[in-house]
Amino acid sequence: MPLSIASSTLIGIRGAPVEVEVDVATGIPAVRIVGLPDAAVGEARERIRSAIRSSGFTWPARRITVNLAPADLRKSGGSFDLAIALGILAASGQLQLASRQIAALGELALDGRVRDVPGALPLALPLVAHYERTLLLPVETAAQLGAHAGVSAHGVATLREAVNLLQGAAPVVHRVPASSVDVDLHSQEDRVLVPDLSSIRGQPMATRALLISAIGRLPLLLEGPPGVGKSMLAHALHGILPDLTSAEATEVGAIASAAGRPSPVPRPPLRTPHHDLTVAGLIGGGPRMTPGELTWAHRGLLILDEIGEFRRDTLEALREPLERQVVRLSRAGRSEQFPAAALLVATGNPCGCGELDSLDGSCLCTPRARRHGSLSLSAPIRDRFALRIRLGRPVAPISTMPTGGLTTAAARELVATARAALPAEGEASKRVDPMLLRAYARGHTDRISGRGWEHLTTIACVAGLLGGRESFGESELAEALHFLGVR
Repeated sequence: MPLSIASSTLIGIRGAPVEVEVDVATGIPAVRIVGLPDAAVGEARERIRSAIRSSGFTWPARRITVNLAPADLRKSGGSFDLAIALGILAASGQLQLASRQIAALGELALDGRVRDVPGALPLALPLVAHYERTLLLPVETAAQLGAHAGVSAHGVATLREAVNLLQGAAPVVHRVPASSVDVDLHSQEDRVLVPDLSSIRGQPMATRALLISAIGRLPLLLEGPPGVGKSMLAHALHGILPDLTSAEATEVGAIASAAGRPSPVPRPPLRTPHHDLTVAGLIGGGPRMTPGELTWAHRGLLILDEIGEFRRDTLEALREPLERQVVRLSRAGRSEQFPAAALLVATGNPCGCGELDSLDGSCLCTPRARRHGSLSLSAPIRDRFALRIRLGRPVAPISTMPTGGLTTAAARELVATARAALPAEGEASKRVDPMLLRAYARGHTDRISGRGWEHLTTIACVAGLLGGRESFGESELAEALHFLGVR
């Protein structure tokens, strides 16, 4: 009689439930795996045969059929190994199951060890919904699932241990190093690249723009000549972002696991792609519809350093994702949606040499070279940056300037507090005198877009919160106009 064990397969960054059905019947000894398996799934028969024998069981010399349902969903990876092996042992009478409500996930080594698989966390999440099932996972995945979702699952290290557990043996307690569960993916990178906010000198307005960007989750564009600290400021922004909440950590952890990387807990992810990035590399796509950098930076920070060097079609692909905070991709017979709620910060020189704003006229760029600067951004892309800051070279040596008074730790607490007091999206305009707002509208209608007015009121509202006021007035609106790049 065929036997069924639940498992899952990875589609993009989400797990899709799969039923592993196993039938052991009389006939010429053979193993047949059906249900659109890829090469890795097809090769599972060799891994499973060796793992069953190494664990002290007998490989049945009969005809074995494995069906991965639904049949029209392509299956990939080695995550089905454990479920198939348990199904073969149960169907051949070597494993007596007290309950048929079983879910299993994991790749088998030739000696019977259960290995972790890329994307194990999002693979396990759909199985969690079946609370009546006995859920068997690799030890590391079970520990991560408990840390992120607060769900109890049985971590098994070997096939023999999984069989003993299903036959009523007490679960084995495994000691998992804390570093393998709560790993800050970017901790080493942050120590190298992210400066303390108090160490930034000579750019007080840019420092304030970082706070406003972090509080309002507003895209930030930093422009200026080389050496004024654009990249330093961009990386400092990551340091002042608050830690992820429990729900955000679970979401980000699943995305990181889908990429086969440790989960960045509890800090937001940080992505700094090179300027040769393609459209698929930024928003996702490709033959397997994999996510792009915008999704890997979900709930965190995406830095596009030297944005003028990026391909134009790559940057134009940001239009819809920055508005909707999701990426929707459609291909023949398939569509996917990836989360993309990342804070975008871009830096760039105004032209190829960076000296376009120099007072001594030292810029010698040709018109073609000036198309490689940040000023060459299209109007729709530039309009999506709520904060557009033009930086200049300081008038005195940096070493003689005082350091900033706000540390990264203090700024992070300030951002978290201000975010809690920030009004809902679209409600910021209610915190200002309507007559004052109409007066500003009459004077700047031709220079501010509809999207820009939403940015303007949000920036002014955040500026008011930083000043200790729940409402904002003319001074905050004037500051918002400056940050919006309206002169």
